[in-house]
Amino acid sequence: MAGIPSLTIWVFAWIFLLIGLASFAILIIYTKYGREVSIRLSILSIVVASIFLGFAFHFLLLSWGI
Repeated sequence: MAGIPSLTIWVFAWIFLLIGLASFAILIIYTKYGREVSIRLSILSIVVASIFLGFAFHFLLLSWGI
């Protein structure tokens, strides 16, 4: 039973990974095609992406037993 990861951690890891990648994609699209450079949106997008990607990798590593 030690080799089976927790389903809750696994689901949270994938949800956080998708939210983080979506936020990162929004940042890239906005900076490439946005007419006005909004510092608030850029900072918010960077913070959200980094937090969610960090938690996603953390939960993935926990579920893999590392």
